[in-house]
Amino acid sequence: MPELPEVAALASAIKKEVIGRRLVHVLTKEQGGGPRHGLYDDLVFGKADEQEVHRSMEGRVLTAVGRRGKHLWMELCDSFPSCSQGRNHRGNAIPSKASKTRDDDTRFVLFHMGMTGSLVFQHVAIPQYRSFALDVTEGWPPKHCKAEFVFEESSKEGDRKNELRLAFCDQRRWGRVQILPAGVLDPRTESPLKELAPDAWMERPDLAVFAERLKGTEIPVKAALLDQNRIVCGVGNWVADEVLFQAGVDPAKKCSVLKEEEVRRVWEMLAHVCETACAVYGRSEAFPSDWLFHFRWAKSKKDKAGVRGPHGRRVVFETVGGRTTAIVPSVQRIKGGRIKDEVEGEVVEEQEKVGKGTGAQSGSTRAKKVIKIEGENNDTETSEKERGKRTKPIHYGAADREETKTRKKIPGSSPSRAKVRQGTKQRSAGKEAENASCTAHAEPRRSPRARPAGKR
Repeated sequence: MPELPEVAALASAIKKEVIGRRLVHVLTKEQGGGPRHGLYDDLVFGKADEQEVHRSMEGRVLTAVGRRGKHLWMELCDSFPSCSQGRNHRGNAIPSKASKTRDDDTRFVLFHMGMTGSLVFQHVAIPQYRSFALDVTEGWPPKHCKAEFVFEESSKEGDRKNELRLAFCDQRRWGRVQILPAGVLDPRTESPLKELAPDAWMERPDLAVFAERLKGTEIPVKAALLDQNRIVCGVGNWVADEVLFQAGVDPAKKCSVLKEEEVRRVWEMLAHVCETACAVYGRSEAFPSDWLFHFRWAKSKKDKAGVRGPHGRRVVFETVGGRTTAIVPSVQRIKGGRIKDEVEGEVVEEQEKVGKGTGAQSGSTRAKKVIKIEGENNDTETSEKERGKRTKPIHYGAADREETKTRKKIPGSSPSRAKVRQGTKQRSAGKEAENASCTAHAEPRRSPRARPAGKR
């Protein structure tokens, strides 16, 4: 799903390329050769009448573009001077020397991309959501094109020129194109925008308000960030994963048990991730190289257990809040039955399924300690049980065992293996000398008596 950075970049591109152009034609029949080719998709247009879509949009000039969260809207007026004060992609007013008063012909068109929706230009490159990016070089219009908007720039003589085409495409039909009623003064006062929480980038609440809203629920912290009506809006799956990775917080941890320091880090990283991504217009190749974003897309059924993230740390994938979640255990310090840590030389705790016939209930779990072995192959791991089989036990003499029983154990006083071997050799040498001395002073052995011939 396109998230805040992608939608913000899209709003910025439309503002740059289209503002001041007249929308001369809207194609509402599906194009591109999809399964609904040639049909009007009333699901995408929110049950709006097809003729009403044409009447509300065609012939008007695009005068402003706005955004809140993952929603984007366009303001269409009869002419730019007669329109109300426009707003840019951040929702801020666009100052103008011309006197602008909103008239009854002003209409707002609201877009939401859903899971697979996108807005693409025919000849202008703009960032697209990575999972469902469209290749417009193969032909125009793209596949699953639900609507095509044709803009033209008019000269003073009224001659049309510089045609620009913008297409709304959606494979799964979860996106929406909504025409707000006539007479609406501000789209943010209408549904669904008015139900949204503050924008995560432009309207981020202060730390006190953020902490109060976050800790007032029992759901996992990632689920709280994904809820567009709870704390902030605009945060999607990859943004939430990145924020929690940068903050070092377990995505599955309940909000009510978060520490103040954890809440503060989440608040700070939310601003950092949104600001950094929007500053490069959502272009993922320009994101910092140590971001989890670059590694979370490697998940598949084959390599699910072998994904390595920033600095070679292992990335695991779990379902949190109903969404696939990328987690780096060694950074986010996951406890309570999950993988704990996997850093150099440290013990890793993993869950091991206990099957039938092991003395435990079927389906239960038990922890297995795994020790990381340093060497050329950093992926080599061995359990303590296997490690013990390859280690020869050290045997002590009888005197040493008696001394060990009576001696009080002092922390850190255990002898090293080298000293134990040295002591064992010395004791062996002493026993050999003692045996030799005893043999020298012993009486000579009597020779066996000869037996008579013929007797046994």
